Amino acid sequence: MIPRSQPKPWLRYDPPTGDVSLLCLPHAGGGASSFTRWLGLFPPGITPVRVQLPGREDAASRPPPHTVSEAVAALLSETARLTGTPVALYGHSMGALIGFELARALTAAGTPPVHLFVSGRRAPHRTASRAAIHHLPDEEFIHALDTMGGASGAATQSAAFRRYALRLIKADLRLCEEHTHRPGPPLTCPVTVFYGTEDPVVDLGEVEAWQSQTTGPFALRTFSGDHFFHQRHRVDIAAHMADALATALTGTAAKGEDKHAAPSITS
Repeated sequence: MIPRSQPKPWLRYDPPTGDVSLLCLPHAGGGASSFTRWLGLFPPGITPVRVQLPGREDAASRPPPHTVSEAVAALLSETARLTGTPVALYGHSMGALIGFELARALTAAGTPPVHLFVSGRRAPHRTASRAAIHHLPDEEFIHALDTMGGASGAATQSAAFRRYALRLIKADLRLCEEHTHRPGPPLTCPVTVFYGTEDPVVDLGEVEAWQSQTTGPFALRTFSGDHFFHQRHRVDIAAHMADALATALTGTAAKGEDKHAAPSITS
């Protein structure tokens, strides 16, 4: 096990003591701290593992990953050290894209995740409906972020934002915007999608399309809010994840459920 005082560069967690380790992957520009307030929301059977990608927070001295494949390769190696417990994945926005590709890699390695949870991201095979923005000059980029709900107010004018956050968000969005989806076999694990009804980045049809990416059960949960609705509703989202993982790990999930049936949609 990895002592808490000596965390691995990409993972932040207490030694797993429960039934499943839940990897939490952040949005563009975000780090492990974006999930700090989630730590106390899960029952003892779930160990939250916060992913700290390079280029941010206490890993700011290292360059951020340039591609999704680079991030997935490193995380696949790190995840292999979480011995003794199954792994589930939760990613928001950029984290959803990396989480999906990591789920694919884990499945190909013969250790599929027990569940993939995503939010704030269109299905990976859907073409982007918005133009890429990572290449824009700073002022145009900040304006584009504002229209997406990703930045606003005086914070974007601060020297710290322009020196640190702006560079990092551009790098992360380049990773997302230059990623090309490779068709492949669908996942076999359950997939749950969380959707904010006022999200300016994705629409309902784009998140419903996640259903085609798995042969397992699919659920769609809706909440009020914009692109960062998941923070406002983290208590309810964590409860949904805990319930889904309890079902998966006790083997009470319905067998032979028709994946083409209408998805479960709740608000």
